[in-house]
Amino acid sequence: MFNKIALYGKYDGIQSWETIDKLIQFLKSRHKTVYLDAISCTDFPVERYGIQFINRQEELNNINLAMVIGGDGTFLEVARSIVDKNIPIIGINLGRLGFLTDISPESINPILDEIFNGEFLEEKRNMLSVTIQVEGNDAFHQIAFNDIVLHKNKSPKMVEFETFINKKLLNSQRSDGLIISTPTGSSAYALSAGGPLIEPNLDILSLVSINPHTMSNRPIVISGDSEIMLRPHENCKGTACIICDGHTTFQIKAGDITTIKRHSNLITLIHPKGHDHFKLLRAKLGWGKKL
Repeated sequence: MFNKIALYGKYDGIQSWETIDKLIQFLKSRHKTVYLDAISCTDFPVERYGIQFINRQEELNNINLAMVIGGDGTFLEVARSIVDKNIPIIGINLGRLGFLTDISPESINPILDEIFNGEFLEEKRNMLSVTIQVEGNDAFHQIAFNDIVLHKNKSPKMVEFETFINKKLLNSQRSDGLIISTPTGSSAYALSAGGPLIEPNLDILSLVSINPHTMSNRPIVISGDSEIMLRPHENCKGTACIICDGHTTFQIKAGDITTIKRHSNLITLIHPKGHDHFKLLRAKLGWGKKL
């Protein structure tokens, strides 16, 4: 089922080289065709294994599994780059939390053997698409897996803006910003800002304000097919920025229009058999430990 596999590593490279080395040897022993991502694995000695680099923008049409060796940040970045290629993705955790990368390096071989034998769980998840218009023209477009955040810049002053849902005014608020989160992102920045944990396969979005000026401002959950529009208030003297998955940033100002909606394609996650999201939450958040 998964015969042509692309491997993606951490950008600092060295931390994942040992795992990638063992993984390549294992995959070749299972007669898999292996490619390495040209961006994140550029320093890896491919000539030692007789494999080649692959360009994620142009050469992914024949790949049928993306394998991420790193943490959740690496996973998010790869997911954004392959979602429109309809390639399933699986993660090997070299990070700290691992909400998305759920295979430990110690259990790679037996778990991958099960997956190659068809023993796995497949899960579809939503992603977000954001477009920013400046003076009526599209100036920025990006995809996010976890969240899209409107955030004030370094000024101590709050940012004032209006939020519209399906072209209807939701509210006008003064705060440090707003997190628009997918269910996947509900365990990330939105959680630390007081948002709800959401089962990841649900088709909904959450809006969580960051340090709002009024105590009546509360997280809101809306349908996943909603269109969200953010408009900085005309009286907003400072500028703010739009941040996608904590990485890509675009500066906005009064008059700019930010539109956010569900991305047209879903991302397919491959999990080991027996994967349990609630068990993962208990482990990562320390629930149920005796005091």
